[in-house]
Amino acid sequence: MKKIIAVAAVLALSACAQEEAADAGDEMAAEGEIEFAGEEPGFEAVAPGTYEVEHANGDIDNITIHPGMTFSRIAADGEATGGTIFMQDGKTCFVVEGVEGHNCFVDGPVQEDGSMQTTADDGDVATVRPIEGDLATAGEA
Repeated sequence: MKKIIAVAAVLALSACAQEEAADAGDEMAAEGEIEFAGEEPGFEAVAPGTYEVEHANGDIDNITIHPGMTFSRIAADGEATGGTIFMQDGKTCFVVEGVEGHNCFVDGPVQEDGSMQTTADDGDVATVRPIEGDLATAGEA
């Protein structure tokens, strides 16, 4: 479960290259359409998009960050989950619906190709990359 959340965090941070989406998230917050828990997130936490999260063991999860600080994820094993995102102590945190607690990640800098590394509180590192399409088409060549 921590890997899933790590993947989601990495994907969320990869979205920081999508500044327009960040502006939309800021506008939604200003209009009261969404509420933030904890610290106000940066645009990277609310940028919509679809991403792949590659874990150190080679497993790849796919995640979509939706407007309003929510996400949908399909794990490498095919399990589908979703939940909410919030910022806490400079970390991006994910709450999986139906699962108690949350998992937080420290996001590294976004690279020229839009990818980034994220490190979970337990030390697991994953690489998040933006991809075209949505979860239904993720992983198709």
